[in-house]
Amino acid sequence: MLSHYGAESDAQHASSSIHSSPRTNSKPDAHLVSYTSNLQELVSKKDANAAWSYFCAHYTAPDCSALDPACLPFIDVPKHKSRLVYTELLSLMTRHWIQQLESLGSIENIASPSPCDVLQAFDRLAISSPSITSSLAFSLAIHLQLADAKGLDVLHDPTTKPVLVQLIELWPLCFFPRWETKDHKAFQSRCAALVRAPTQKPSGLVISLLLVQDLLCRAKSFPPDLEQYRLHLRALSRTTPFAQFSGAAVRHIEMRLKSESPDDALGSAQLTAKLCNLRSASVLFNVPANATLKDQNRPVAPETVEQKTKRLVAYVSHAADKQNLDNLERLWTEAQDLFADEESRINDNAPSTLRLYEAFLSAFFQLRRPQSGLQVWNSMLNSGFEPTVRTWNIMMKSCHISRDINIMESMWQRMRNSGLQPDVVSWSTRIYGHLRVGDIRQGMSALDEMGREWFASQNKRNPKSAATNITAEIPAPNIAILNTAVSALRGSRAHHIPNVLAWSRSFNIEADVDTYNMLLAVALNGGQAADAASILKRMAASNIEPNSSTFTILVNSMLSTTMLNDLTKVEQEAKIMGLISSFEECGLKVDVQGYALLIDRMLKEHENLAAAQSVLGHMMARGVQCTPHIYTILMTHYFDANPPALFAADALWNDIQKTKGHTLDVIFYDRMVEGFARHGDVGRTMAFLNRMSKEGKRPGWLAMMAVVQCLARNNEWDRVAQIVIDCHKQEGLLSVGLRGKKGQKDFWYYVGKLADNELYDSEHGKEIFAIVEAQREALGM
Repeated sequence: MLSHYGAESDAQHASSSIHSSPRTNSKPDAHLVSYTSNLQELVSKKDANAAWSYFCAHYTAPDCSALDPACLPFIDVPKHKSRLVYTELLSLMTRHWIQQLESLGSIENIASPSPCDVLQAFDRLAISSPSITSSLAFSLAIHLQLADAKGLDVLHDPTTKPVLVQLIELWPLCFFPRWETKDHKAFQSRCAALVRAPTQKPSGLVISLLLVQDLLCRAKSFPPDLEQYRLHLRALSRTTPFAQFSGAAVRHIEMRLKSESPDDALGSAQLTAKLCNLRSASVLFNVPANATLKDQNRPVAPETVEQKTKRLVAYVSHAADKQNLDNLERLWTEAQDLFADEESRINDNAPSTLRLYEAFLSAFFQLRRPQSGLQVWNSMLNSGFEPTVRTWNIMMKSCHISRDINIMESMWQRMRNSGLQPDVVSWSTRIYGHLRVGDIRQGMSALDEMGREWFASQNKRNPKSAATNITAEIPAPNIAILNTAVSALRGSRAHHIPNVLAWSRSFNIEADVDTYNMLLAVALNGGQAADAASILKRMAASNIEPNSSTFTILVNSMLSTTMLNDLTKVEQEAKIMGLISSFEECGLKVDVQGYALLIDRMLKEHENLAAAQSVLGHMMARGVQCTPHIYTILMTHYFDANPPALFAADALWNDIQKTKGHTLDVIFYDRMVEGFARHGDVGRTMAFLNRMSKEGKRPGWLAMMAVVQCLARNNEWDRVAQIVIDCHKQEGLLSVGLRGKKGQKDFWYYVGKLADNELYDSEHGKEIFAIVEAQREALGM
């Protein structure tokens, strides 16, 4: 029964008070604001003004809540860490700025920030990266080339000259730290290194340099108001004629140009040929008599301690997210000069330096390097820094990883003895450690201790004084604490959850959707269907809107049971459609992930295509668009069927192509290549591989294994050899490269067997053998 979990009383309280005291950003759980999702939604709506206003209002400092993963909801963390939303914001603001420029005819009255303004804002927040800047440089250069193709004089036209200026100013940001001098000699050195690098896939930055040099070569005069950029452009002009590109690099450039040019307006093949045979731009070396070049070598101010620490904090966080221990250790070595600098310990810089120590502590413990973490801790103390509450929180959380709760409790006592007041995160960390890893009684005791301290602080308050200082120092038990405790007790300790809920009612804590989802999962995992139904009713009574997690929990539970096993195909279809109807009647709106889950289960576990098609039809009727994931599920089923349903696969492919605005991902294409290859259809296998190449999508190694095996079964040894050579050199159909590492060693092991047997006496036998040996050595096989 629901009362076993104490949720009935909890939900009744929620129903009575949810409207009277809505949660606001002033409460302790304000860190759960979905900043990243909110920004992403505004960007997806193409509302540049609203998106930029939101960004400026909430993204205020490198350590603000919007940029701190610890202050973001779980669903926002990967979005933030991938940085895709910031790339999309930059792209949106750039398009908006260019539209205003073209509309107004000049730069004078543009209200929108320029691309460089946006990049500078990113840089101040430590969220900029060379890849973002490189992509922007390529986009702006393409814009200038398209304008030139329309007959505009891009160096003089008021709607294109500002774009060129933006491009020139952002180039150095791609390969210079902010604090380095960006004089024309250093710029020329970096340009030369870039264009001469033996790469098979030149970056967007390199291509942008070539595109601008092409425009300069055809320019008839140089604008006087661009004189300050002449020396940098001369440096560019001196290096680009010496660009060295392999055949794969040339094809890569052509592919990039074609993908960015509507109806190939740039003439990508011809333009690529010109870019690979550039000359110096004579217009840059005819300096007017009255021109002055005094300020070309103005040094940029050296990086301050605060700037350097913020930069390193961002890099450390990135290394931890990518699980890159080598980079992290390199950054620790780099940081030693900063830690040894007396400037890092003065009052103004000390908080930033301490934040860097904390970043290293968190990263090393996250990568399970406790000895390195201890080294950071000792270095911090030896440098005279006192741990803050945040520092102690990181140290206590590390004990969850080592499962040493005694040390966690010792750190807690040391923090209290130092006179520091624990915050909500401190209490959550301690409570979770005891309830999840340690002793349940100590965990409940910690909950009671937190409650007693807060009650005591309230009783000591002067009724006439403002209720600010004490409540800020002594955190109140809140929903974050409740959810932490419930989460810690899931699984074998779930029978203690009623005690936690009883504790929460003492503080009038309102259950939220996360609380109910956890209770629902516990009930369903325990086979308590009646409790689960009661929990859903209490959610509705408390005006708690279910989310996609709620639906996933329900479907996973219901379809993991034997409820469908003894039914006929027709009965299964009726049952699953009835399940969807019952969800909708309860106010549960099925989202696209829910539909995908149902379709996947009906096909993989019950092989019921009719039921899956009914779910798909219901989804389309509700206006929910089909996703590449759902297409992949259906195609996989058709290929795995016995016999394979290749006609159905063809029919679905035809439907996809007719769908307006359809987008497909690399996983879908991999499955198409693998499916047709597995069934021996060489023509369609190679057709889809060719399509991936044209769309710039990189196949995975498992897909390429299927291709080679298919060709081998059909004795097409010349094509096998060519595919292997292309994989090694990243040329031909593989000029865009391959994706990931899964299956890479298996691929070269299989090719090695072919090299020792079927390919041994072939035309390319010796070359294939040498390639296999090189790959084996590189992969440590």
